[in-house]
Amino acid sequence: MMKHPQVSIITPVYNGADFLAETIQSVLAQTYPHFEFILVDDVSPDDSATVAQQFNDSRLKYIKHRENLGADRARLTGLQASSGEIIAFLDQDDFLHPEKLQVHVDYLKSHPDVGFTYNGRFELNFSEKTIRDIWHPPQEISLADLVLWFPLSPSDVVLRRDWALQMDLAKGSRGAEILHFSHLFMAGCKFANVGRALNYRRHHSGRVIRNLAGACESELNNQIKIFDDERCPPEVVALRPIAHANMCMYWGYMAYAQNEIGLGKQFLQEAVRLKTSILKGQPGELVANLLTNCIADERLSHERLLRNIFSQLPPEAASIGEQLPWAVAQGYLLKGTRAVIWDRPADAEKCFVEASRLNAQIDEAYMSTVSYHLLDYETEFGPEASQIKLRALASHLHSLATNARISQLVSYYWVNRAFQRYDRQAYSEVPAAILQAVVNNPRYMTNRGVISTLIRSVKGLSPR
Repeated sequence: MMKHPQVSIITPVYNGADFLAETIQSVLAQTYPHFEFILVDDVSPDDSATVAQQFNDSRLKYIKHRENLGADRARLTGLQASSGEIIAFLDQDDFLHPEKLQVHVDYLKSHPDVGFTYNGRFELNFSEKTIRDIWHPPQEISLADLVLWFPLSPSDVVLRRDWALQMDLAKGSRGAEILHFSHLFMAGCKFANVGRALNYRRHHSGRVIRNLAGACESELNNQIKIFDDERCPPEVVALRPIAHANMCMYWGYMAYAQNEIGLGKQFLQEAVRLKTSILKGQPGELVANLLTNCIADERLSHERLLRNIFSQLPPEAASIGEQLPWAVAQGYLLKGTRAVIWDRPADAEKCFVEASRLNAQIDEAYMSTVSYHLLDYETEFGPEASQIKLRALASHLHSLATNARISQLVSYYWVNRAFQRYDRQAYSEVPAAILQAVVNNPRYMTNRGVISTLIRSVKGLSPR
């Protein structure tokens, strides 16, 4: 068993000087000291090298390419120059929780069959250091998860050296992480979630992506390579149209956001062609997807973005037009909720005033979203902290809903907490959570799923 394995952290550097110092500091401040930190300058035109030279630490190494080769080739250069038994990737503008390396090393030491570990992350507000959200990837990730969406970013990942060397970084392309990780999965690498959020991911407001069509094509091609791999099981291959539709929805939003309307229409037309069900429901999947993207950046008006998109939808998606008022109102409600959870009271007040004015609804979609946000918060900060946020949120919602509806929201949180604790085999916590759900909504007394979960938890029976 490994005693004190050397970890190699690898960071590609290109025009990252504004954030590089904080990134470096977060690595040098790790509680686990046995590491080397390799920065690979991909011919960066800014003063990144000067920033790095300010740090006098023998564990920090700086390598410079002679020509610009892209992020994946920079990671390959770092990997080839590294000596660590464990490899961690870190983007130049992200930074680490102080315990990141220690948690991953401990997990790998105690699970010798695991080759690839990953963690949740804190999503920062665009162009800010304040937290916008927590992202927790699936507890047990599947190949379908990897190919249908992007549950992992490079900074979330730590893996053993022998598996890292199997990634084909020499042929890197935009969005190639999905391809690299999927190939490792299909090669038999065992993935494991360490269960905490351990890095901070920056987002940049006003960022413009050149050649959107090319970017989307590159990511679609990476999906195609996965589906065409002979190791890809038939049940995953069958997801090809859904995966492509998901990609087209995302790039459709990006095109509209950059005012490339014609391209945005093309992407949405293709998404509808591949997956007609995205138009169905109240809200439909396409509407929910657009809303999620439009509220991501607090510096932008989600209302303006939504109105711009909905006023120029392709004919194939015209049927979702009637959901615009719902989307605008829910946007204010969700942004207000996020502000409550992350301690921005002034922003919360403004958003809830608008949500009330527009008659935002405490509907099933909202209750589900809130429950998962609060449970993610609880994973990092504990049940008491999460329940404080729930009570604070309930106090804001009295202008929007009756006491009975708010109680329903509270019960929704508790029943989902019961299911989560049961899935994690924390059986002793399940009955109390179900009791709170029933107190706030007596209808759960006759819910078969709730009763079954209660009985199985009392008997200590594992999830099927």
